[in-house]
Amino acid sequence: MLPMKRRIVGTAGHIDHGKTSLVRALTGIDCDRLPEEKRRGITIDLGFAHWISGDLQIGFVDVPGHEKFVKHMLAGVGGIDCALLVVAADESVMPQTREHLAICELLRIPTGVVALTKADLVEPEILDLVRLEVEELVRGTFLEGKPLVAVSSVSGAGLDELRDVLQRTVEEVDDRDASARAFRLPVDRVFTMKGFGTVVTGTTVSGSLTVDEPLEILPSGTLTRARRIHVHGEARERASAGERTSVNLADVALDAIARGEQLVRPGTLGTTRIVTTELELLPDARPLADQTRVRFHHFSSELLGSIRILASSAREIAPGSKAFVQIRLESPVCAVAGDRFVIRRYSPPLTIGGGRILDPALPRLSRTTRHEILSTLASGSPADRLQLLARLGGTEGISLRDVESRWGLTRERVVASLGHETLDDLVTLGEGTELRWIHSERIAGLRKATMEFLASYFEQNRTAAAVPKSELLQQILPRVTDPALTAFVLADLQREKIVVVEGDQVDVPGRSKRLSGIEGDLARTIESRYLEGGLQPPPVSVLIQTIHQKPKVIEGVVAYLVKTGVIIKLADIVLVHKDAVAEARAELAKHKGETIDVGWFKDRFGLSRKIAIPLLEYFDKVGATKRRGDQRTVL
Repeated sequence: MLPMKRRIVGTAGHIDHGKTSLVRALTGIDCDRLPEEKRRGITIDLGFAHWISGDLQIGFVDVPGHEKFVKHMLAGVGGIDCALLVVAADESVMPQTREHLAICELLRIPTGVVALTKADLVEPEILDLVRLEVEELVRGTFLEGKPLVAVSSVSGAGLDELRDVLQRTVEEVDDRDASARAFRLPVDRVFTMKGFGTVVTGTTVSGSLTVDEPLEILPSGTLTRARRIHVHGEARERASAGERTSVNLADVALDAIARGEQLVRPGTLGTTRIVTTELELLPDARPLADQTRVRFHHFSSELLGSIRILASSAREIAPGSKAFVQIRLESPVCAVAGDRFVIRRYSPPLTIGGGRILDPALPRLSRTTRHEILSTLASGSPADRLQLLARLGGTEGISLRDVESRWGLTRERVVASLGHETLDDLVTLGEGTELRWIHSERIAGLRKATMEFLASYFEQNRTAAAVPKSELLQQILPRVTDPALTAFVLADLQREKIVVVEGDQVDVPGRSKRLSGIEGDLARTIESRYLEGGLQPPPVSVLIQTIHQKPKVIEGVVAYLVKTGVIIKLADIVLVHKDAVAEARAELAKHKGETIDVGWFKDRFGLSRKIAIPLLEYFDKVGATKRRGDQRTVL
């Protein structure tokens, strides 16, 4: 049995041109579901129907044509494969015909068919004239050269031909690869069913979903799961890209989700208030000035935002031209690179343009943003774009998880999209879900920053034996908390022989540990005092009183001698020269195997308890003695 091909056809056209009647004639399903729609005889909200022919499943999205309901039309066309432009033969091309066609063009709908409805109401000559007007309308658009069929939903004339044309046209559209992209279902209807609870519907634009899978509602972030799934009114275990899908949500109140939100798998996609785009203004629109407030239509969402033109010299976009812009939204949206959008003026709400999202996660850019950055986002290869994002990501680079979210792809497809293209400018860190890319420019910058910091540090801290590792990392990686990244940077600095890491200390390889100048003279003086003192060393306070130098300088030199191992710190205020400790250990070793106590040790070396106890504890630590209660064995 051949796998089912799934396609979505969306109607477009002016009010009362027979869109709903045509869908009913093609499928036998009435898309007008609201009582007001029945009473007024017009489609107010989205309607849905379907038709199955062999291995082809065609879902129809019937959208309203009245200008007041264009935003509902925009909610329905976001995920369609084929436009069915409907023009009534008794009225020909009308304002919403043009606007709907412009919207379909802006959204880059792959293909389409034109239906001339109500053909039974006009003479053949009039029908021929309307055909010419429609051909003139679609010239230069994606519908130029596409089939144009005259039909009557009342008599049935032309319906078989239209079905045949639709089937051939939609089969030309490539299948949506449900395994390549993250699952997304933009919600265009929300309602409740007795005994079931909240149900949402929409077109599954990418990925697939199975019953009981966990879900996240974006941008609200509410977590839920798919209790039940219906596709075209039939219960299913799975819904795939290209299908009209209804999902019964678990533990979600009716007022907790609304049209415009999206169902996704938890943690796969994010939200943003700034989208970087390539915007195309319609030829018949007025010039669009910088900072203009607009209505932003993205799948089933309508948001308010303002335009920021990313060109230092441009203050407006001319009709019929393209420009790189950031749209700064007043509320968050779930978007990925490649998504199409439409903008309408804030007031009056007329469609004026649309385009493609280049990146959903870049921060606010300035007018002086280099054109090549935006060009790479717009037309660069996946490898080019990855290298750019890694460079823009600074010292943290960009993670595979972040790329998945920004591009809307699965992990496997991200890796596959890179193919065998060289990534010479990137350094790869981690693996699996923790994979991250850092641009080599940033690595070089970290190396330079490290060398500059160490040179400055040791110049200002002449008595410092080393730099605390935490202080170095705080200087060169101030906002990084990823332990894998910090470990990589330290390893790179050591590999390049820029630093040597010893425990929690960092030093410059080969740096002389000998002090010079005033500090060098002072170090020799202090060391001699400790050598003379032996196991009866002078406290630091005595050094401060008897040496003519600033107390902080004396304390710094003493700390330096401790860090370099010349002086051993037995306790907070007990400092002994290493030679004195070595002599005491050699003398103690003559009593190997004997058992001693503090009293014996004091008498043998002539020490006070203040010195004897910390010195014995030091010998315990270095393995010269082993303590058992109040006694010790000499090892």
